[in-house]
Formats: sequence, structure tokens, C-alpha cells
Amino acid sequence: MCLNGMKVLGIGESVIDNAMLGDKQIAQKHVGGPSLIALMLLSRLGIDCTLLTTLGRDEESSIVRKALKHEKVKLLAKIQKNTKVNNYTINPLDGSRQKIRGDVIHPSIKNIDRNFIRQFDIIIIDRHEPIAFYEILEKKKPGAKIIIDPSTEVSRFTMDMVQYADYPIIPIESLTKIGDTNKLSVCLEKLHKVAQKTVIITSGEFGSIIYDGVQLNVVPALHIQAVDVQGAGDIYRGAFAFGIIQGWDIPTTVAYANKVAALHCMKVGNAAAIPTKEEIDRSNETFAEKEISLPKMTQYFAQL
Repeated sequence: MCLNGMKVLGIGESVIDNAMLGDKQIAQKHVGGPSLIALMLLSRLGIDCTLLTTLGRDEESSIVRKALKHEKVKLLAKIQKNTKVNNYTINPLDGSRQKIRGDVIHPSIKNIDRNFIRQFDIIIIDRHEPIAFYEILEKKKPGAKIIIDPSTEVSRFTMDMVQYADYPIIPIESLTKIGDTNKLSVCLEKLHKVAQKTVIITSGEFGSIIYDGVQLNVVPALHIQAVDVQGAGDIYRGAFAFGIIQGWDIPTTVAYANKVAALHCMKVGNAAAIPTKEEIDRSNETFAEKEISLPKMTQYFAQL
């Protein structure tokens, strides 16, 4: 069942990424940002999307604006002096990145109009906007769902995000910090105690974990060769939101998000690597799922 007419709001930072493979620059001025990437995917899939972000008065801002316009994502921008730029190197063996973050600190998004927020059915927000997050809790319409992107940060604020979001999704690296142990079951129980709802753990090449407080379900990733993992978590949330809009159950939604994130890792860049609907539809015929069992996941977690 497709729920037509649903609208998605993304709130968070927009950045420009410069990538290096060894000593060779290969992906200059690629558009990125957690909510931004999620919305670009959703817009490609036919969803009405609006991004609330901060941008500078510079060339980088023009690149971001042009990319959003091309993908038909509506933009509301708070203006600052400069747009954030990140530089990073890519490991050619596994696509992992070492990032040198930009030093631009953007002003907080706040004082959002209540009538504006109440237009939206799903809100995707990253960890860079704590003031906006608490405003959303107060001002959103009943029934609107919140999807969070806390990255790997574990703080009082990100634990609030986990507690109050409708769909808490965190990376497995954060789970080790929350549980303060290498025992997967203990860490999941501690996370679920905070969330009091089903939690989803993204686990890179191993796929995802779903835990509802009783049952633990491992959903495997696709068997692909990763080239660049930047933005995998961002696009995962966009794909997850798409599943929720379609009315899918959580396991089906997570499997779809795994698939889209894997396809994203097969290209260099962030926005430039977003797969098309056709690529996503063909992936079931092209790629097999990895054979990942709960014992394998438990062993992997113990080694983190």
C-alpha cells in the first residue's frame, strides 16, 4: 500500500565534500549532509520533500542549491557567511574514509513556525540541530513520525533523540559506547531501555539489527564491493522513510534500506552516488544477500 500525498521534512547541515584516493583528488565539491542525502533519494522515488538547512554566501552554496533544485527538493536556507566543507581520503581496499572536518560552525536552526512543521508527515533530523529537535517534539502534528541521524555521537542529546524518535536508528559503533561492553545482547537491552520501542542498528557490511526488547533479528546486507562508504547511513534513513511511507513492516523496510545503502557504496561521492529507482529495482536480480547469522554478528560485535 502506498500512502500518497505524504510530505517529508529534513533538518540538518549541508556540506561540500572533497575526496582524495591516495594522493589523487577524484571527487571535488560533492554535495553531502545527512538529511539532504536522505531527501534527494526520497525525491527521486516520488516523495514531496523540503530541506531546512544553513548555507553560506559562496560558490559552495550555489552548488548545493543547484543540486537540490535538480533533484526537486524544496529548500529553506538560513544564511551564514560560508558553507561547510569537509576533506577526506578514501581507502581503496574497502571504501572507508578518514575525514578532516570543516571548521565552519553554523548557527542553530530555531524558532520554526508551528504551522510550517505541521505540514509534514515524516521529519528526518540530524544531530547538528538540537534546538530544532526539541521544537519539533513540541510543534509537530499528532501522528507525524521522527527519524533521527545521530551519527556516532553518544551524548545526553543523542540519547534524547533515541528516546523521543519514532524510529531510533544508530550505527553499531555507538552501540558499544552505550552498553560499555562487548556483549551484543547487553548493549541492545540498555539501548531498548532508553528507547522503549524497536531499535535499528546499522552494521555496515553485516547489514542491520532489529531489536524489539524480546526478539533480535539480523537483516543481511547485499554482497557488493564497496568503493566509498560516505553517506551510507544518510541514504539508509531516506530508504527507511520510503518504506514507512509505503506502509511496509520494519523487517521489509530495513531490508530495503540495506539494499539502497549498499548500492550507494558502489560509487564515489555522496549525492553523486545516490542510486536511481531503476538501479534499486534491478538490484534483486544482480546482487545476493550476504550469509550473516546471529552468531557471526555477535562475534563481530565482540571484536569492535
